[in-house]
Amino acid sequence: NLKLSHTRFRIFEYDLVLNSDIGSSRHHQWFYFEVKNMVADFPYRFNIINCEKGCSSFTQGMQPLLYSTNNALTTGAGWVRTGKRICYYRNNFIRRPNDINDKVYATVNSKNTCPTMYTLTFTICFPHSHDTCYIAYHYPYSYTSLQAHLLELQHITGINKILRRQQLCTSVGGNAVDLLTITQFPISTSYPTATPIGERSYVVLTARIHPGECNSSWVMKGVIEFLLSDNEKAIQLRNAFIFKIIPMLNIDGVVNGSHRCSLLGVDMNRQWINPLPHLFPSLYHTKGLMQLLVGLGRRPVLYCDFHGHSRKKNVFMYGNITNPTDNATVKLLPTILDIHAPVFSFNNCCFTVEKSRESTARVALWRQYEITRSYTLESTYCGADQGPYKGCQVGTQHLEEMGAKFCEAILIMASADQPCCVAEPTDDDND
Repeated sequence: NLKLSHTRFRIFEYDLVLNSDIGSSRHHQWFYFEVKNMVADFPYRFNIINCEKGCSSFTQGMQPLLYSTNNALTTGAGWVRTGKRICYYRNNFIRRPNDINDKVYATVNSKNTCPTMYTLTFTICFPHSHDTCYIAYHYPYSYTSLQAHLLELQHITGINKILRRQQLCTSVGGNAVDLLTITQFPISTSYPTATPIGERSYVVLTARIHPGECNSSWVMKGVIEFLLSDNEKAIQLRNAFIFKIIPMLNIDGVVNGSHRCSLLGVDMNRQWINPLPHLFPSLYHTKGLMQLLVGLGRRPVLYCDFHGHSRKKNVFMYGNITNPTDNATVKLLPTILDIHAPVFSFNNCCFTVEKSRESTARVALWRQYEITRSYTLESTYCGADQGPYKGCQVGTQHLEEMGAKFCEAILIMASADQPCCVAEPTDDDND
């Protein structure tokens, strides 16, 4: 999504301008670009000069990611954290609000009220000369990656007993939006306590409504892998629940390299109250699925939308509490995650319902379909500041582990929800 590269007076230093989201003049944050014909072990300086946010995880120790084609072919290495002399600061450029081409202009007038831009600068030494390398904001997870993963799963022997893959709808750009159903379809004879499929509770999970939040896809990948595994807890979950998973809501944004918007230049996570089918088909049909389940008397016991957070560390949740009687119910799952998931932090969670969030998935579906446990799961791009991963930058293995721990927490939550059977006291029980 690189728009412009300009060589500075100093050799091996480049000023970079990022493209805005398609159909928008904003949202310069996610980056993923190619570098060729470099000299090995020489410091190259990159200055991304049109960042928008006033705060960034790059000020908290986060490094960009590097992929070397040479290393991938010779050693099988993938994306690695790299970069030194990383700095994020306010610069002297502004963006004119009404400029549809989103050009960057220098300002000499201190009274100008237009938004100020920010610069991310970092230095990288490439491992090989004349290599082809890629530099990214975070570990990429593309639509192609999702399709390859789902195709791989479909070739597992006997997978049709626990997984159904359907097309929920077609995006505005003509891409298929996948809907996965994970449960134990024929009642397992080896698991006699399985709940009859007609009595199982529904759990609905979605991800990637903001295309730049690829960390949410890695968490979702961990969820899917765990639910389809032979782990005893995964088997219990499949025999107790029906999981409806939409792993990528904003496919067009992902395909076109946007950070936050759809193909129409709109933040889809502000369109949940009344999504139009021809503009936001994935939202419209997701709500249609919810409406069907509620109409059948099978209201989901849990809905969670997976996101990424660009400024905070750890993984945490947003929930909805407006009635004190819901306090224990809503906070139970985050409390369990705080105990069992190393990168999760309950202290970062928030349960207030802000007016500006009324049209998000978490709030809109909670209000319309009365799903008490309706959450947003936010994953850091950076790392953790507590627990066993304190001081570490997150990798894909941490995010996938978070997905597995999320599933385990659902099982514990379900167990805690079961009413306790207390025997009547007898004379022998008295002192």
